[in-house]
Amino acid sequence: MLALGVLHHLDDDEAGTLIDCAYKALKPGGRFVSADACRVKGQNPIARFLIDRDRGQNVRDESGYTRLIKARFSQARVLIRHQSWIPYTSCITVSQR
Repeated sequence: MLALGVLHHLDDDEAGTLIDCAYKALKPGGRFVSADACRVKGQNPIARFLIDRDRGQNVRDESGYTRLIKARFSQARVLIRHQSWIPYTSCITVSQR
């Protein structure tokens, strides 16, 4: 199941509900993957500029996405990806039921 560019548009309660639904819909071994804008200390100023102008009002830092995912999934990886061709920072989560 994928949620690409979704979580940063949802507050913590709404995001938690979405993640709960994903967890319940997955079979054992199924995966939930998300990718969202992320704030990181010292990130490229252009990436920060673009993220600050995103319509999503709930852009989180790595710990914010980690807290959301690990509250529902015990098996989860959280990765920060810095894109260089158009400076942007994303938080990618890969969780398994």
